[in-house]
Amino acid sequence: MPKVIADEHVETKAEIEGKEALESSGVFGASWRIVLFRAVRDNDMALVKRVCESHPAAIHEHFTSGMQEWQLSWDSLRWYEFADATALYIASAYCSDNVVEWLLQNGVDPDAVCYSKQVALDVIGQCTYDREKASRIDKLLKQPRTPPQPPVQPTLFAKIGYEDHLKTVYDEVVNPEDPDGPKMRKARRVTETVVRCKVSATYKSYWLPPKTNYELRLREIKGTEWKIERTQATHKIMTGLKPDTTYEVQVRAKNVAGWSDFSEVVHISTPVGKKQPGEEGKEGEKEAKTEETPEEKETREAADRKKRRKASIL
Repeated sequence: MPKVIADEHVETKAEIEGKEALESSGVFGASWRIVLFRAVRDNDMALVKRVCESHPAAIHEHFTSGMQEWQLSWDSLRWYEFADATALYIASAYCSDNVVEWLLQNGVDPDAVCYSKQVALDVIGQCTYDREKASRIDKLLKQPRTPPQPPVQPTLFAKIGYEDHLKTVYDEVVNPEDPDGPKMRKARRVTETVVRCKVSATYKSYWLPPKTNYELRLREIKGTEWKIERTQATHKIMTGLKPDTTYEVQVRAKNVAGWSDFSEVVHISTPVGKKQPGEEGKEGEKEAKTEETPEEKETREAADRKKRRKASIL
């Protein structure tokens, strides 16, 4: 039986030149969704992997929801079916068997619902049909799911950062209207620079979906007690560090199969001491209005009344 081709896409010269320019530059910018759509449609595994290196979560998401209608209609006659689609759904519709296999190997959900409540299995070959590839995709999508492996060991980058904090300090000053009376409290705002540790983690694993759990741990070098933080972000700010101290930091990732190994240890050292409030010409200081306690206010008002009585007698 001969192959039946429907909705076959023939690349124009402009598209070929644009694709070559993208591949040579390695920069996709805001158009990465268009590049990924075309790469999945054309079964271009090399380009799919390159886009996913910069946008690893895209293989799990309905990434075309961020595309305009004219962008989709330019690349597919059945663009309306891909207005809210996953990479697996598109690959199945265009018989991109290599992309389907790679996506499934990387933990993509084959039951993700797209256009008209359909999944990838429902649309095999609807846009481009190849009997051999369609049969292979059908087997891939129907095969029993293999238990996922724990995430690969992540890579961690850590650095020391600084952060300015405003705080209020109170000075005791002489009351100009009653020099012999109790002193007043005058408030002022000062800037204090504190040491911060910003831990930025990069995970070289395509299939870690959004909201993956990560665990970062930090301790003084040769210490025994770890400070542990868990997050679903790929970066975390850990505070409360001591000056002139060396710390070691590690991170690991988790999926349904369990935790990965911890990353290699990264050492970071905090500087000696901290900037004192008011240093360097008291930069950052801001005078605030005078604040009094109730007792001080009562004393000042009594002194004012006494002065007014004396003035009225004279």
